[in-house]
Amino acid sequence: MASKQPAATSAKPLAMMTKLSPWVSYYKPPKTTAAAAAATSSATTKSGAGTVPTAAPKLILMASWMDAKDAHIAKYIAYYQAIYPTSAILLIKFTTSVAFSASAQNRAAQPAASYLRSQIDAGVLSAAPREPEILVHVFSNGGASSMRNMYQIYRKKTGHSFPPHAAVYDSCPGANSLLRTYTAFMVGLKGIARLFAAPLIMAVAAFLSLLYGPLQFLFGEGPLRESQRVHNDRTLVRQTNRAYVYSKEDDMVDWRHLEEHAKEAAAKGIPVRRELYANSAHVAHMPTDSDRYWKIVTDTWEQGIKRSGTLLPGFA
Repeated sequence: MASKQPAATSAKPLAMMTKLSPWVSYYKPPKTTAAAAAATSSATTKSGAGTVPTAAPKLILMASWMDAKDAHIAKYIAYYQAIYPTSAILLIKFTTSVAFSASAQNRAAQPAASYLRSQIDAGVLSAAPREPEILVHVFSNGGASSMRNMYQIYRKKTGHSFPPHAAVYDSCPGANSLLRTYTAFMVGLKGIARLFAAPLIMAVAAFLSLLYGPLQFLFGEGPLRESQRVHNDRTLVRQTNRAYVYSKEDDMVDWRHLEEHAKEAAAKGIPVRRELYANSAHVAHMPTDSDRYWKIVTDTWEQGIKRSGTLLPGFA
């Protein structure tokens, strides 16, 4: 599968995307690509050469990790373009600039929610499809926060839960942890900047751990706990199935927190797949074993299509 990956340009890795805001961009496949794929599918079906392939997602929604570099995001988009050439892609970024403000995070996700609503209003997507049309790919706690806001905004604007979808959770959602929060915010800092920032970041991490730990009864649940809760709230999230990809070597998100979240999801009736990697770092599972990774993704989507008729009734 790795051989199918198209090359991303180094100067502007996300040049194929149309930017809606500093945090939100979308990719729409060329009409020629969609037409060629449809013709190939039709010819295969008529010839009887094999079974009709599973329909590709109409929309792939990627919620990237905090301060992810465009070059790294582009690698995932390139794979998706190779695997599902007819799929549109919606990207939501999460940055340090919005990390400490719930209202800023909400504003950052608004253009993505508006884009999704526009696609439903235009008839490109359905609010209540017979089978999922959207594949959601969430990276780290930053991506989990972005999707939490998407789910909440959609419910507030429409009065309905987010359209049915399959989901892949890469290295998330994690719980509050002093050392792991410190590690997450130290990523990307080097040299003298790292030296001077370390005490301040440790102080902030300690404050957050106290605020959303022992003092939670005074200040309410923290953003990480809120994300964990929302992603398992079936009145907000209609998922046919989901996969968790994680590792015990992750120094930013505790693998045990993910397994607890997976158990809670399964107890609420969401079909769960757990994929534990060996010796891969935070959001580094794909480069560690890309063939395995993308098989998890495609299997998750195909399983979502197969399960679509069993889970959709009864959702709010």
